[in-house]
Amino acid sequence: MRGLLFLFFSFVLAAQGLRAEAVRVSERWGFDPADATKAVQSALDSGARTVIIDRQGSDWIVRSLFITNSNVEVVLEDGVTVRAKRGKFHGKTDCLFKIDGNVKNVTLRGEGKASLVMNKGDYLDARRYSVSEWRHAVSILHAKTVVIRNLSIRSSGGDGVYVNGAENVLLEDLACIDHNRQGSSPISVKGMVVRRCVFNDTYGAPPQSGIDLEPNRESNCFVDVVYEDCEFKGNAYQGIEFHLGQFTARTHPMSVAFRRCVSCGNRSSGISILSGDAEKIPSAGVVRGKISFEDCLVVGNGREPLKVMNQVTNGLELAFTRCRFDATGSSAESAILFSNTVAADLGAVTFKDCSVKIDRGMKPCLFESPDGIGISGRFEGMLSVEQSGEKSEFDLGVFASEHAPQPEKVVRFKSVAVDFRALPTEIGTKGLFTPAVRKAFTYVMVAPTAGEYRVVFRSRKINPAKGGDSQLCAVCQLRDRAGTDLGKFDIPVGEFSFAVKASGPNVYRFEIAQRNSGVISVASKDAEGAILANRPIALFHGSDVRLRLKVPAGAKEVLVSFKPDEPASAQLIDAAGRVVSEVPFRKAAQVLRAPCRNAVDEFWTLRFPKIEEDMTFQVGGDALPLASPASLANVREEE
Repeated sequence: MRGLLFLFFSFVLAAQGLRAEAVRVSERWGFDPADATKAVQSALDSGARTVIIDRQGSDWIVRSLFITNSNVEVVLEDGVTVRAKRGKFHGKTDCLFKIDGNVKNVTLRGEGKASLVMNKGDYLDARRYSVSEWRHAVSILHAKTVVIRNLSIRSSGGDGVYVNGAENVLLEDLACIDHNRQGSSPISVKGMVVRRCVFNDTYGAPPQSGIDLEPNRESNCFVDVVYEDCEFKGNAYQGIEFHLGQFTARTHPMSVAFRRCVSCGNRSSGISILSGDAEKIPSAGVVRGKISFEDCLVVGNGREPLKVMNQVTNGLELAFTRCRFDATGSSAESAILFSNTVAADLGAVTFKDCSVKIDRGMKPCLFESPDGIGISGRFEGMLSVEQSGEKSEFDLGVFASEHAPQPEKVVRFKSVAVDFRALPTEIGTKGLFTPAVRKAFTYVMVAPTAGEYRVVFRSRKINPAKGGDSQLCAVCQLRDRAGTDLGKFDIPVGEFSFAVKASGPNVYRFEIAQRNSGVISVASKDAEGAILANRPIALFHGSDVRLRLKVPAGAKEVLVSFKPDEPASAQLIDAAGRVVSEVPFRKAAQVLRAPCRNAVDEFWTLRFPKIEEDMTFQVGGDALPLASPASLANVREEE
């Protein structure tokens, strides 16, 4: 027994000795200048505590690498570049380094000048690669105590650094430049410090921001997250973006802080905060906690330095201290935009010792909301304003009082119930395609007599990387006027037609559920058809989009809910061709509202002069919530 114990402890000590040693990759596994993957991966799997990727006469060319051992430090020597091998990384989630498997105590760092480089331009070539936004340079998944330090990280097919399900992460002295989706995308993390990092020049796949804190589900979290002395510059969208639409009141309270950071030269806003999803907030509430900015500079961006959306009084707290917001030279109307698309008052925002700089004609702050929705609760502070060389003070308390809630003006929006059994044959137009619809919707077709009626679908995918069958764009459930299940069929990418054989007069409902980020337009040359608009309909891009609305005799009011995710404009035009309600081109939720006293049935027009990207509309009041195309809609083909 003693002999066996001696052998056992000898084995453990020997293993610990191996585990403790530092290994130089080329000395033990060699260096292949054409493909060094085997050598580097062998070193990562060896159990050594320190893996040194040593300097050679050329770059270390590799395929995907995986760090799946705990307690390991990977060091790139001064002058070393680990470069993604051209012609590889065809998998949609292939990353240069993936830290996964619930590992702990992992460090990936450079000495001197060291780089991780991918080949973004190759991955954007749809002839050679399937489109994807997840070919990250560094992916940290479900790991604890991870350090990424002193590296230049460039040109990935996704994010520079992706973080999901991790704890205790340190990102320090990183240059995340020229990535496809984001410089970095935190999805869920507990305990993260990001220090002296730059997240610049992102462009390719939306959102294209320097960083985007965007959860995938309400169970994700951002707890004890700190950014210090970081730069967000030259990105195709926002510099700093929070897109918290998945969070609800059930989510763990947030705690995120930015200190001494600079957001500049971004094409849209310097800082953009979406606190919650307008459709979820009424039932699920908003996340609580705090986001703070201290001693930050936001300057030289294309739009507002600061944009705050769906920030409600009983949720997340936003605090800004000693920050400077410079909107000069931008195309924005104001330095700070507050915009609620949800029917809830805005609040829980404070400013202390902050300043704004604006051009003549600009406003320090602008508030946009549906009628009757205002600012209440805690909303306070003074802003030092410099406008065309003149200085003044802007009192946010006074601004809030000027936008006090007016509950009596809040529109109680409701759509008319559609009786498909009694639906008249004349509901709109035929032969014209609907505008492009991005989310689930129902297309209604009226067959006036027996016969065959053909419906044509034009479908495309705005993000082919969204998994599943690459040729499947939607699944359609077909029903008749009684709601009878007439079966399902798939709608492929491209143009596809489907024939319905009617034994007599009937109403057919095509309940379309998109798959794989599908966008769909529908038309029938044989019968009148319309979009059922008794719930929000998501349109995607367009100019001079026109839809016909039937206003029955005796109607008293026509309502249209209008909620753009990006700027859009809208007009409600009565039967005489007069614009009776209008929303200018901007990102602001409104209800178009007009009284009517028609003695006979009329057709009004709902016009969207320009839709930059995403928007929803819903028909309410006394109008029949069926919107039929009244023009070719000039749907834009660009993504």
